[in-house]
Amino acid sequence: MLKTYVIWWHSKFIDEINVKTPTIAEIIDKTNKTIESLQKLQKLEAMGKIKVKTTGSLNPIYLEIIDHSVESEVARNPLVEILNE
Repeated sequence: MLKTYVIWWHSKFIDEINVKTPTIAEIIDKTNKTIESLQKLQKLEAMGKIKVKTTGSLNPIYLEIIDHSVESEVARNPLVEILNE
């Protein structure tokens, strides 16, 4: 079965903020957590181990695993979802 790695970043970033009683502090906290998770993926991208597939859309963001030794690390990232095709 083929695995597709995606980031539904809008859902992880925006949709998880409590819309009934949002606070600036909660928005900042969620933003920081999202950025931390993205930075881990950015490091893998900079090392040439993964790359973003160009699809014309940013939600979801499709990831291509170039070096399969980092596949489990990508899969553990809280922003990444695995779609089995």
